[in-house]
Amino acid sequence: MQVTVAEQDKLKRKLAVEVPLSEVISAYEEVYGRLRANIRIDGFRPGRYPRHLAEKRFQSVMAGEAMQTLVPKYFDQALSELDLRSATEPHFDKLDIDKGRPFRFEVEFEVVPTFALRPSTEFKLTARKPKVSATDIEARIEEMRRSRATLEDKGNAAAEKGDTVTFDFHGTRDGEDFEGGTGINQRVEVGSGQYLPDFDAQFEGIKAGQVKTFELTFPDDYGEASLVGKTVAFEVTAKQVEKKVLPPLDKDFFAQFGGPETLKEFNEHIKSQLLGEQEREVMQGYQNQLTEQIRKQYQFDVPESLIEQQLHEFRHRLSQEDPEALKDAKRLIELSQKERKVIEGNLRLAYVIDALSKEYDVKAEKEEVNQRFYMQAYMMRENPAELLKSPTGHRMLMQIEQGITTSKALERLANEVLNRAGTPTGKQKQAAPGAQRRAGKSKQPEQPEQPEQPEGEASSPSE
Repeated sequence: MQVTVAEQDKLKRKLAVEVPLSEVISAYEEVYGRLRANIRIDGFRPGRYPRHLAEKRFQSVMAGEAMQTLVPKYFDQALSELDLRSATEPHFDKLDIDKGRPFRFEVEFEVVPTFALRPSTEFKLTARKPKVSATDIEARIEEMRRSRATLEDKGNAAAEKGDTVTFDFHGTRDGEDFEGGTGINQRVEVGSGQYLPDFDAQFEGIKAGQVKTFELTFPDDYGEASLVGKTVAFEVTAKQVEKKVLPPLDKDFFAQFGGPETLKEFNEHIKSQLLGEQEREVMQGYQNQLTEQIRKQYQFDVPESLIEQQLHEFRHRLSQEDPEALKDAKRLIELSQKERKVIEGNLRLAYVIDALSKEYDVKAEKEEVNQRFYMQAYMMRENPAELLKSPTGHRMLMQIEQGITTSKALERLANEVLNRAGTPTGKQKQAAPGAQRRAGKSKQPEQPEQPEQPEGEASSPSE
């Protein structure tokens, strides 16, 4: 095999590959062997159709299959010999193959950028130590009790903050009913902020059977445009007032949280949970800091075609979210330039994270990826098995795997920064041999899509 390479840009390469005639003939022989067994021609027994006639009759089929065998094989071999890794889909040209001569083809692509991993000594983090106080533990236990509280009818007693009121309401605007202005058997926890402040305030002190009338002006940031700034008259009828009854701190309550048998054991259990939460929060803070430092410290070219692909997606989103921006040439240029910088930064970050994950030999385990996928699917109210069959599900799975790997790589770097006694990453190792191969053969990272939250019912005065 002969290969010549031309640098058309900082990352763009064009290869001219020549496959030896012997390999071309061998590929044709392999194709003919498969074809011969399946040829069925009237007047000839299976496998007895003359070869020269078969090659003439099925010339295009044989050429196509031979080319499909040779092109990927020798393209990969050329990349290996030149120590290059393709970051983008290759574009092949001059794919004319003939059994009687060497096969020459050309291919253009962009390579994964090379860069030196910076030593951990160039990153700075201020250590934070998680700390849980007795007050924190008491507050969490109180929160847990309130979440499992039962409701008890207060009879004719007035509603206080924390009580639940069941009510009907009827609203009119300029004396006329309006859509969403009527509700039956609604429930509100007094003082919870569930509704607009002026609406919520009507329930403190109300009694079962009491009717209250009042006016309310909807704020400028209200979600329903037709009600913004409008004054509406409401009539509210309280039907029942209930108070929360907190469960006692006994074995039955403890059993719901892993089975501690005493209050002391339960406090230790809660303390451990809070410490774990704080540790994860602290580590997330470290990772966020390192991400920003990586963005500032690394500057290298990234594949232009990947930038253009994401800019195309950006303009498509604009056409749906802000179509007027596409009509303003100056504004479109400004928005595109700003977005380009974001895309370039995200791509650099992705390449550095990929190199770090290989340097530290970390990866997402299949079990934890599946666990998070199933959790997100249920949050989206989707069947996980069915979702996985769709492009959206496949993309979600890749994003989850990438997110876990990123977190693990940054955690290793954070620990190294905080504990200088470990082996530094300051070997200035080139990312090309290992990281390029992996980054080049994997899809480029995308932003995780947030699962859609279930839509809840809300009456018009709610926030």
